Amino acid sequence: MAETEHINSRKFKEVHVGLVVLFSLLTLGVYLGYWFLSRRQTIREYAGSQFIPFKWWRVFIILLTLSFLYKFFGPIFLTPYGIAIFDSIDIIFSYYFLSILYYSVFRLRTILEEAYGEKLFAPWLLVLFHVWYIQFKINRLGDVDSNEKVFAPQMAK
Repeated sequence: MAETEHINSRKFKEVHVGLVVLFSLLTLGVYLGYWFLSRRQTIREYAGSQFIPFKWWRVFIILLTLSFLYKFFGPIFLTPYGIAIFDSIDIIFSYYFLSILYYSVFRLRTILEEAYGEKLFAPWLLVLFHVWYIQFKINRLGDVDSNEKVFAPQMAK
């Protein structure tokens, strides 16, 4: 009982999954970095000794924002040679971004599964849907926690 109350006190922000998908697509991935940074305190409360590289997420938000601006304004100001250079740099940063995204997602999976003491996530869904799937599961865990609070007095009778 004390463990359940402790988990409920460390609650993740619930956001509709459709909004997370929409913001991720509209911002070309910048929102994914914001998602991790906005939940930093809650993750640290869960994590204990686990580690998600939040400093790197700050760096990648800046790089993703620059990449976002480059996609729209780069061809206006750059020569074909400059575009080729920036495209190659952008590809390199994209691979680094994907690596930190999947590293963080799987670390968060481990943190949450250890906190709840059960297997919550399917690894193949994490690979396909990353943060969107985690947000979906967080929303479901919030529903379960609130249902337990509602039905707990009835179950005691």
